[in-house]
Amino acid sequence: MTEPLTAEETVAAIAMLTPDRLEAYVEIGIVMPLQAGDGPRFSAIDRARLELVCELAETHELADEALALVMSLVDQLHAARADLQALGRAVDVQPDEVRESVLSAWRAARGGLAD
Repeated sequence: MTEPLTAEETVAAIAMLTPDRLEAYVEIGIVMPLQAGDGPRFSAIDRARLELVCELAETHELADEALALVMSLVDQLHAARADLQALGRAVDVQPDEVRESVLSAWRAARGGLAD
């Protein structure tokens, strides 16, 4: 795992990021850096989020509030995906008749659509 970077190192690592933008993204909660004795530290996940938000801001000219909303939706999508994967793993360990019953109920709930 990559060591967390300082604010200065993070700005240097992300072409479209400025110190002011980084401060704004922290203030609106797009990233929540670790707090160290020498200041905030940004993880690899923070840097990936910052790269995405900079790209969105640049290409779509989104305001900070819109960026925060988009990132909230991304987070919700990731959480839903993780929940669905966990549910799939739970179903996979069930006996065949239970799995078939769940699959049949799932298809019916989706209006007969398989995928």
